[in-house]
Amino acid sequence: MNLQEKILKVWRRWSPELLIFAIFLGFGFWINRGVELKGLYMDDLYLWSCYRNQSFTEYVFPMGSSRFRFLFYLASWLELFFIGGHVEWMVPFNIILNAGIAYSIYRMAVSFSDGRRIISFAVGILYLSSRMAYYQIGQFYGLMESLALWAALGILWFLYRYVNEKKTGAFLMANLLYFVVCFIHERYMALLPLLLLAVALGFGKGLAPETVTAETGRNSEPNRAAEPGRSRRRGQSRGAQNKKEAAARTAAAEEKVGFHLPKFLLFVITLFVFGAIQMIRLYTIGTLSPAGTGGTDVADTFKFTDAIGQALNQVGLVFGRNSGPLHLCIEPFADSPDRIKNLILAAEAILGVGVLAAVIGMIRARYEIVCHLKNAVLFLVFITLCIGSSSVTIRVEMRWVYVAYAAALLFFAYLSRVMGKAGILVLLYGCLIFPVETYYRDNWDNLYLWAPQSQYNSLAEKTYGTYGDDIFDKEIYIIGKDFEISDFNAETFLKVYAKDKTNVPKLQFIDSDMDLKEITDDMVILCEDPEHNAYNDVTEIVKRQRFDTPFGSYSDGWIDEHAKIVLTNGESSKLTLKCYYPGRLTGGETCKIKVNGRQMADLVFTDNTMYYEIPAAPYQRFTVEFSCNFYVKGAKEHRGEENLAMVVKVVDQ
Repeated sequence: MNLQEKILKVWRRWSPELLIFAIFLGFGFWINRGVELKGLYMDDLYLWSCYRNQSFTEYVFPMGSSRFRFLFYLASWLELFFIGGHVEWMVPFNIILNAGIAYSIYRMAVSFSDGRRIISFAVGILYLSSRMAYYQIGQFYGLMESLALWAALGILWFLYRYVNEKKTGAFLMANLLYFVVCFIHERYMALLPLLLLAVALGFGKGLAPETVTAETGRNSEPNRAAEPGRSRRRGQSRGAQNKKEAAARTAAAEEKVGFHLPKFLLFVITLFVFGAIQMIRLYTIGTLSPAGTGGTDVADTFKFTDAIGQALNQVGLVFGRNSGPLHLCIEPFADSPDRIKNLILAAEAILGVGVLAAVIGMIRARYEIVCHLKNAVLFLVFITLCIGSSSVTIRVEMRWVYVAYAAALLFFAYLSRVMGKAGILVLLYGCLIFPVETYYRDNWDNLYLWAPQSQYNSLAEKTYGTYGDDIFDKEIYIIGKDFEISDFNAETFLKVYAKDKTNVPKLQFIDSDMDLKEITDDMVILCEDPEHNAYNDVTEIVKRQRFDTPFGSYSDGWIDEHAKIVLTNGESSKLTLKCYYPGRLTGGETCKIKVNGRQMADLVFTDNTMYYEIPAAPYQRFTVEFSCNFYVKGAKEHRGEENLAMVVKVVDQ
């Protein structure tokens, strides 16, 4: 076989897989359209500041911190190193990463479901469309959740292979991933019992690895129907044939086991890995107790009754039922529209029927029922431990349930292998739950982090996004304090985009533009827009309103022949000007007046003192322009380029 033939063979083998990944990638970008990350805040901004201000060693190995997640810190350091100040690249990066996870889930599901690729593809799509992806996609810290989820599912995958294939190498890989995931997020230390349980479940025969490394198309429905012993004629003894097949698969699996270690030694290895993790944590952060959410410590806040309640909430989330505060669950099940409730109830009914069909299928496959029970225990314990690890802190966030949801999808795919034709229920479940997920996704703005993230995205657009590097030469003022930007965020926000610049302006807050004595070209003035969680750039508006430079007017009320003044009305619905011309009237003395650029009625002097009313809303601010065809003849004083014309006073506000 020449090189060209080898390349063609590889292409034929992997081109369908590349197509599937491309579909996942395209779907990931479509389902997450509209999600943006342009400005960092809160944990994301603090992590960036550590990257900027600390050395590589200090950043990746933070000695004495409350958490030691050096593998996540390493991954985040690499991402920040490559993207630089391009914060907007973080969401596309997160989407690509999540698409890679979806493809991995698809590959696992192909094995778990005994080669049912359509079902496995649907599982990958449901994973990507989950409402629980908000943090993984929309935050820089989503990298941590995604990597931890990926590693945790990897543990499940390798333990499944160990239980069914008896491969010691798979068990050792699970231990390696356990070490890895504990230094991405410490809550996954809770998976220790799963590793120990897998050793116990490794007894006896397992399901043959028919599709673990199967070629494309193997074990498809047509192929399975054509295999010996798969005939549907009633006269054939299926029991004897199934027994022979099971024995043959077991023998084939035993040939591929490779090296093996005693079970006692596997227990020891797992406990050694766990002990090493704890010793590293004790050395680096000085405690074995994991830190909780919001600066708490699990040891201080844990309550058993609260943990049970939070665990039940998470179970509901896995089955599509949101519960808890609006800012954490998007929208409670009880408050959801009837059509969404009905879809969830229908999906749960389909799920129940599917599980029942799977149980019946396991009973019928009596020669493999023990294998199926062991695998079911493996899946359920994994889901239980993931839920339990997220129930011990002060609240439940949906992002922590994402891994349990992904495992539940994989378990459903696994059950399809014994459902027979009822496996189509998995697809029907997906059709019902997909519109539920998209509905809740459309309401992500209910989540606690969505409004502030929108505010900081807008802040980035109105500052660096509008002015580019010129923003670093300006003073930035924000009118309003409703968005509650902390001193740290105010000082650090623009540093993200500053590259090597040393002088980076700090955000400054004022109650109104009147707090500024003068407006210069080196200022940028923003105003909060709480209704839209955004900022408006009002720099030019303020300049026009306040510094549409008055001329030809003086503090004692005198104005020149042509003048402009800026006035603010009081509480009344009109503003009255007293205009006094001290010269002798000869007839025809007229002053043309414009208010905010609009031509008003002329002021015609029939007396030396005239009153001119301007309709105005209370506290309205406007510009008045005067153009007089007269001036004070023989005046001893000449203040500007033109002659003095009259005295203007506001007499009624």
